[in-house]
Amino acid sequence: MKNNKVLWASISIIILVVTMSLTGCLKVQTRIILMGESEHWRGEFDTAVTSGREENGEYTILYTKDNWGDIRGYKIDINEGRNKRQEEGGLASNVIKFPITRTKGSQVSSNEDQTIVIEWKDLNGNNFEEKLTLKEK
Repeated sequence: MKNNKVLWASISIIILVVTMSLTGCLKVQTRIILMGESEHWRGEFDTAVTSGREENGEYTILYTKDNWGDIRGYKIDINEGRNKRQEEGGLASNVIKFPITRTKGSQVSSNEDQTIVIEWKDLNGNNFEEKLTLKEK
């Protein structure tokens, strides 16, 4: 009888250790999608955050008007300088994409709202600026 209790205690401890080991190896992945729109632009942020420490995603900024070929330079500022992109030439298409990759030790994204400010010039040298807020959908 005493040997059975020792055997069951040993098996329980082994099961507990194996379960804890396997649980520690799991990588939990959270997908975050934020969207927003202004008069001329639509933005989307789609990313996957793994275990709260790594991230792999992409910003997609779309010019919604037909005259995208008239743009002669733009500047995109996300969250007051956290991410920036600037080009002096014209747009190759009405879509601007740029990847976001973060690894251990850097701050990953959350589902909080993000502010994007876009400045651009047209063929005539006129300056424009719009602000859009990406929110969880």
